[in-house]
Amino acid sequence: MLTFLIVLTVIVGLAVLVGRGTAGSTGVVDRDAQRMATELDAIAGYADYIRPSHH
Repeated sequence: MLTFLIVLTVIVGLAVLVGRGTAGSTGVVDRDAQRMATELDAIAGYADYIRPSHH
């Protein structure tokens, strides 16, 4: 049982080290996130125009 846990830990550790550089979408521009941020900024600006905030 102990051997199994040690081997499992080593396999998972190696998988994490190998997949660290390749997993995910690093360096990819998220156009949907940019579009949503722009739209939310526009909505916030419009709401501020309707009801000015008191600073």
